[in-house]
Amino acid sequence: MMKYNLRIFAVYFFFEAAITARGDTSLITMENAELLEQEYKLFRRVRGPSRSPTIADQSKTIAYQPCDQTSSENPCSTPTSAQANSPVTKVVNKLENNILAGYQGWFSYPGDSRIDLNKWKHWFPTGSEPSADNLHVEMYPYMEEYDEDDLKETRMRMKDGRKAKLYSAAKPNIVRKHFEWMAEYGISGVFHMRFMEGIHITKNREWKTSVLRNVKRAAAMTGRLFAVSYNIAGQSLNDGVLDALMEDWKRLVDEEKITQHGRYIRHRKDGVSLPVLRIYGIGFKTVNVRNTEKIAELIDWLKNAPEERYRVFLVGGTPSRWRDLTDDSREEESWTGIYESLDAIHPWHVGRWETIEGFYRYFENVITPDAVHCEHLGILYMPTMFPGFSWYNLKKHSIPAPSMNSIPRLGGKFMWAQAYQYAAAPNITTVWMAQFDEVDEGTAIFKVGANEDEVPADGKWLTLDSDGITLPRDWYLRLCGEAQKMMNGTIPLTEDIPLDPNDFL
Repeated sequence: MMKYNLRIFAVYFFFEAAITARGDTSLITMENAELLEQEYKLFRRVRGPSRSPTIADQSKTIAYQPCDQTSSENPCSTPTSAQANSPVTKVVNKLENNILAGYQGWFSYPGDSRIDLNKWKHWFPTGSEPSADNLHVEMYPYMEEYDEDDLKETRMRMKDGRKAKLYSAAKPNIVRKHFEWMAEYGISGVFHMRFMEGIHITKNREWKTSVLRNVKRAAAMTGRLFAVSYNIAGQSLNDGVLDALMEDWKRLVDEEKITQHGRYIRHRKDGVSLPVLRIYGIGFKTVNVRNTEKIAELIDWLKNAPEERYRVFLVGGTPSRWRDLTDDSREEESWTGIYESLDAIHPWHVGRWETIEGFYRYFENVITPDAVHCEHLGILYMPTMFPGFSWYNLKKHSIPAPSMNSIPRLGGKFMWAQAYQYAAAPNITTVWMAQFDEVDEGTAIFKVGANEDEVPADGKWLTLDSDGITLPRDWYLRLCGEAQKMMNGTIPLTEDIPLDPNDFL
């Protein structure tokens, strides 16, 4: 049995009483006692009289009060870690007033776990050497805060001659560090991607589930939110994936007890609290899942299953032009019925605009009408926010090859323009942040190499100073945290970034 001193026992029982009274038992484990002690110290240091946030749009104001398990307005949340000298960040478990990031968690390396996939998954092509010539990623994650034992050397080298290392999401400490960053910078939580391609292979499914377990533990330890997001867009998939998805969801509910987790995202509909589930790939022209009758059957089952434990609040990851059935959407009229049967619609907007001016036009012509239409239908609308885009290394053998930094981040101005418009819109209350750890397509917001000194000497890398602006490596974590504050009303709406990067260099 693990040994704990009396002080930690006291902290454990203090939190057991406090958290049980709030109806959230997800943190009550002896394994978390040391973490709880740290939380208790932070709680004692920063607690003070509660304050209601101010914002121009009072429809988005959240009054932070003790939670009530039966309340639709303030379901239970847990205390979490926070930025230094800042109040403890409380995350209310619901979709509204939250910015939620996509979390890929798909990176691996040979020998990373008992369920060894024996590949540098997503870092390099399958079967290739881990060298700069084979890179599939655009940004280099900042490695200095991870445990050395969780990293593996590549054939690339840093400027000082050290071998460059990479991580695997199969390592619990890696995922925990990511969630610690979310808590530190005030990011509410994530949708964790569960890719259906290859999930019929036992080893693949077990590896993906091991990462999901890491996410569950990390969310419990940090008080962040998480939910599952299926991806049915793989090129090898067809309509048969819909049956496989149903069986996999049953497995996650029954065997992994996923929806019983205290930090699994829930949303109230018609007075009933439901676990949230997202399915990405519904209605895209480029996706081979196209049988609307089978899709309608799956949607109906997920919303109205005879066994209540399988029922969900269903978010559809849809094409950007779902409403008018053009461009990236399939054009058959039957798709309108599919889209409008969803509980929430999340259009994929990455790459749909390339400049701030382009975003303003798109917001006026597409997003605003989308949001109004969803409000009329009683469907929650969740637009996408992204910091920039680049996938040179992933597509460098294409003809023509894309350029590096194809959608510049502009030091954060590109992302902040989106954050402001979304926060100011009266009928947008939830935003998808694309993405937390997506270094393949250059949309990652977690800590990455800020300049050439923080990336391998060989290879072509997108660094945070690519636009000629010196930024700290955690700049986009900070921006996402500030956007979250603006969304939930703890800071006023502002068109200008409320932080100066020089203060963090």
